[in-house]
Amino acid sequence: MVWNIKQMAQMSGISTDSLRYYDKLGIVSPKRAENGYRYYDERDYIYLQYVSVMKYARFSLSEIKKVIRGLGLEISDECNRKNLGLFVSKRTELLKMIENYRGIIKLLDNLLPMMRDSKTYCENERQIAAFVQDIYNQIIK
Repeated sequence: MVWNIKQMAQMSGISTDSLRYYDKLGIVSPKRAENGYRYYDERDYIYLQYVSVMKYARFSLSEIKKVIRGLGLEISDECNRKNLGLFVSKRTELLKMIENYRGIIKLLDNLLPMMRDSKTYCENERQIAAFVQDIYNQIIK
């Protein structure tokens, strides 16, 4: 089965502008009809699912392109090593982000009671600033 760009945008939840951009970058390159229109097949749809998951996981478009390009290649130790290195690095990055988000949630949990009214906020302003600074210091590491 094949789909045009509008149908693929609806199916994948990716805008037509993004689909065109991914094609321009060579991330997912659908085939072209004689009239020049793009048409997407099942393989393209699967690749776009990979793209969506990797974007959600904060992979850069360059990293996504490397992974997608690797999917079409014959399996090799070299390809596997490259992807493994990328995935290990991204995993470490995501774990750090999770830790930072947990800190932000803790900050919010502590802030909510301190902000029930302006008087309480004023009384706790220094403590709030200290919480924010702690999170900031963790994030910039």
